[in-house]
Amino acid sequence: MATSIAVKIFTFSVLLAITTALTDDELAQAACAAIAPSGFVSAIRKPCNRNNPSCNTLCRDAACSMRKLYGNQGSTSGTCFQTFHIYSRRTTLKNSDMGKAHMAMYMYKKGTGCDYTNCGPNFCCCKA
Repeated sequence: MATSIAVKIFTFSVLLAITTALTDDELAQAACAAIAPSGFVSAIRKPCNRNNPSCNTLCRDAACSMRKLYGNQGSTSGTCFQTFHIYSRRTTLKNSDMGKAHMAMYMYKKGTGCDYTNCGPNFCCCKA
């Protein structure tokens, strides 16, 4: 009896892990960490509305909260080193679906997206 319950729990856990998608925040964090020069890195959400702050401003303002995550390590000033736009729309693919896109993201030209105040990038890669 205990074995069948364990098998059911295991099966449920595997299915849950397979069907649970990463959030935009997690995708942005992974992308930022993958291209980071070195050091402590965080992906910071960038709002899209009137009077948008630039990623340079957001990273500078997020330095304190970033350092709290890192145990007060890293620089006391946050700097932007890259930006992304992650499109929330995703398609569901079957195992037999080959050669089809599941999701999309845009990486801005290095050194340009950090200054944007428009609704372009929706994530900033910040270093502390």
